[in-house]
Amino acid sequence: MIYTSCMDILQFSHQLDNLLDIKSIKDSPNAVNGLQVQNVGAIKKVGLAVDLCMATIEMAIAAKCNMMFVHHGMLWGGIQPVRGKFYDKLSAMMQANLGLYSAHLPLDMHPVLGNNKALADLVGLSHLEPFGEYEGQKIGFKGQIEATSAEALGDDLRNQMGSPVRVIGSGKVRTLGLVSGGAADILKQAVEEGLDAYLTGEGAHHHYHEAVENGCVLILAGHYATETGGVKAVGRYMEEQLGVETEFLDYPTGM
Repeated sequence: MIYTSCMDILQFSHQLDNLLDIKSIKDSPNAVNGLQVQNVGAIKKVGLAVDLCMATIEMAIAAKCNMMFVHHGMLWGGIQPVRGKFYDKLSAMMQANLGLYSAHLPLDMHPVLGNNKALADLVGLSHLEPFGEYEGQKIGFKGQIEATSAEALGDDLRNQMGSPVRVIGSGKVRTLGLVSGGAADILKQAVEEGLDAYLTGEGAHHHYHEAVENGCVLILAGHYATETGGVKAVGRYMEEQLGVETEFLDYPTGM
C-alpha cells in the first residue's frame, strides 16, 4: 500500500473526532477523549494500542511512529503533578515527537468500527439491537446467535481470541448481550431482558452468584482481549481512508 497522508495531528484529530462522534458521547471525565498530546509535522505512522503505558510508548518509538491511537489514554489518574512515572511517559513522548489520541466509549460504541461491533461479529451476533445502558446511552449490543451450549461458545471464543475465557453457568445460548471491557455490572440488565448469556471482559466476585442464581450465563473474555477489535478496525480505516501507515502494538495484560 502507498501511504499518502500529509495531514498534521490537528487535521488528523479532526477527522477522528468526526468519525467517532467524540463530542456527543458521555464518558468518564478522566477519559479526555480526543487529542491528548500534540506533536509537529505530518502524521506518517500511527501506533495502535489498547493502553497508553510506558511499554506501548517504547514500542511506538521503536516502530518509528509519530502518533499513537489508544483506547485508554494517559489521564485516567485525573489531575496530577507532572513528575515520577507520569513525567517519564510524557517526557519520552515529547522527546520522540510522539502525539497521542485517545477514544474510550466513543470507540466502544461505534456502530462499524467499535470494540462491541468487533465482538458481535466474532460471535456471529445477528439482529443487532442497542444494549447496555450507561449514562443514559446504550453502549453495547444484544442479538441472536446460532444455538449452542455455553461451554461450546466459550471454547469458540477461546480459540478465536487466543486468550483465556471464563464461562460462568451452563445451558443453551441463543440470545446474547455484550459490552467490552470491565462492564460486568451490566449483567443485571441482561437478566432483566431475559437474555441467555452476557459477554464482557472482566467481573467481580459477586457477579458469579448473580449469574448463577439468575440463570444468565456470564462469559468473561478479558478486558484487554475484548478491546483490541475496535483499535485494529480504526487502524484499517486510517490506512484505507486517510492514507497513513499503522502498526498494532500488542501488550496484553492477561486481565
